Amino acid sequence: MRFKFTAFLLILNLLTFGFILYLGKESGSGNWGDQGLAEQLDGKLIEADQITLLGKDLAEQRILVREGTSWSLTEPMNWPANYFAVNRILNQLQFIEEEASFSIDELADTGQSLADYGLEDPALRLTISEDDNSVSLCVGTVTDIGNNVYLLGPEKKRIYVIDRRVIDGLLLDLNDLRKREIFEIPVFEVQELSLQIRASNSGTTNDLKVRLAKSKGKWIFETPLSAEADPALVSNTINTLAAVKVGRFVSGQAIDPVALGLDNPFMRVTLHGNKRRQTLIIGNLDNTRKQDAPFYYAKLESNPAILTVEARPFDELIQAQEALRERNFMDFADVPLDSIHISGEGAQLRLQKLENGRWQVLESSDDKELQPRRADNTVIEQLITDLAALRADEFAVDAPDNVDLERLGFNDPRRVVELFFDDDTSTRLEIAHPDDDDATLYARTDRAEFVYEVERRPTLNRLPLSPLHYRNRLLESLPEAASVQRIALIDSTCGVPIFDYQLERDGETWEIIFDALNETERSASKTLLAVIRNFSVSAYLNESFSPAGYLLEGDRMLPWQYRLEATILLPGSEKNKIRETAYVFTKRLSGTKQFGGSATHGTMFSIQQSTIDALYTLTDTMERPPEAIKADPQAPEAVEPVPEPAKIPAAEPIN
Repeated sequence: MRFKFTAFLLILNLLTFGFILYLGKESGSGNWGDQGLAEQLDGKLIEADQITLLGKDLAEQRILVREGTSWSLTEPMNWPANYFAVNRILNQLQFIEEEASFSIDELADTGQSLADYGLEDPALRLTISEDDNSVSLCVGTVTDIGNNVYLLGPEKKRIYVIDRRVIDGLLLDLNDLRKREIFEIPVFEVQELSLQIRASNSGTTNDLKVRLAKSKGKWIFETPLSAEADPALVSNTINTLAAVKVGRFVSGQAIDPVALGLDNPFMRVTLHGNKRRQTLIIGNLDNTRKQDAPFYYAKLESNPAILTVEARPFDELIQAQEALRERNFMDFADVPLDSIHISGEGAQLRLQKLENGRWQVLESSDDKELQPRRADNTVIEQLITDLAALRADEFAVDAPDNVDLERLGFNDPRRVVELFFDDDTSTRLEIAHPDDDDATLYARTDRAEFVYEVERRPTLNRLPLSPLHYRNRLLESLPEAASVQRIALIDSTCGVPIFDYQLERDGETWEIIFDALNETERSASKTLLAVIRNFSVSAYLNESFSPAGYLLEGDRMLPWQYRLEATILLPGSEKNKIRETAYVFTKRLSGTKQFGGSATHGTMFSIQQSTIDALYTLTDTMERPPEAIKADPQAPEAVEPVPEPAKIPAAEPIN
């Protein structure tokens, strides 16, 4: 009994599988009439590798062929297809919907034929192919009612009524169907850029050839010279070329490449990618059309299609040899410096980095030994930044000989800068100009043989030969435990104090003393107190001090007008030490200029703006003592006040 039941189940399964197999065969047997139009096309559209469009509504047959994921137009010309335009065609067909449909067999009953629907000689025939399999659709006339057209289905057994806009999508203008971009090599893949520029119309023997190649992340000129290129400018140039679009395609049977300048081109531009390259040939200007911008005739080396391109990107390439060169010829930002030697005009100095990271400046000459001074790290860092950013304005001479170097003044350079790095390497920079040239300045290094033209005044100003320029601007700094006990500002013309403040009692602070002043005087007094604790100069003027004042050019002496004195308490191990300090100042020369000096430190200097403003506030607004006024020959005499005029009686009103 159990065996019979098992056999029954086996037979039932066989019948079920057989029925499923039969249904599968029926569904794949091409019973198109039972399916909608979109269902009939769906499989073909997914796997399609060729689309053919022809008919009386098209002037020329169009054939689109897919290779991988890219589509190309092979007829009426060979050119990459617009990916988005092809996808739009496929998407419209994939989701096509019919308004109505009827069988061709019904036409005989009504006395009609395919010709009545424009399908015997269709306006458009669309063939979608995949390998050796294909389906075709024929588009007929427009319906009498509604914006629809008749379409003959794949098996030629049914006629469908579909929206006309679907067909309009198939009849794209040929320019819209073609890809507008010319170069297909993506920007990130480009490893080389080559240019060949016609030097004259007489032939190509003097053509300028420029070749740039990417090496270890840098762009290098390989021809016509070996030099670094500016990576940002090269990248921008390649991006611009990759974005160049077709202006228009030039069609016609009588196209003369000679007349278009394509047989002896004005320029050849080649982008090299991974085992592939593309060359665009640039011919004559297109003078046949009025355009806002000029265009050149052009063609790809591997494609016969002739087109036009905007002239501007290619005109800019004419000067590529100079325009794309790296102008920052002293870049060394990644390598720490150990010392800097600057010499010229009979002077020489050395800037040396100490183990603690600070710098010192040493001056030497024929009659002086080396004198180390503390250098200002901020000034040194700015010098290093300026040197690393030194930039060529022009490329003066690419391969100078001895005659060129002497002509440009390098037999007696204005500056010689030697840079010594932590990795035991060095670089030498020479800056020169001819004796009879007061406008131009040239530079060269031992890294390359080129001579560059650089900015004259800024470059020389960044390389002063005076050691005073590099000295630490902090002239004196009191220890944190030191206490200022007295501060006074003396009018040096008479020796009378403008103010004299002193801590006289235990527990008294400067805040208590300054609180008695008005806000303006309080702020200025606090500034001078801070100056005493940390005295910084704006610039050093002389390494010696003159008690009489500062001597200007023309033997004009500026006397010391003011004296800032301070008494300082320095805590010691056994007893406190008292030290007196003083700084002297000239009168204020301008809003930003006032000189000072220190006998203790043996130097004269320009004072900082905050000190200038504080001195001016206290000497200009505070009431000067009578002795100072009498001693000042420029002080105005007291003027008796003018009596108030008598009041005039009011006039009688006019009737």
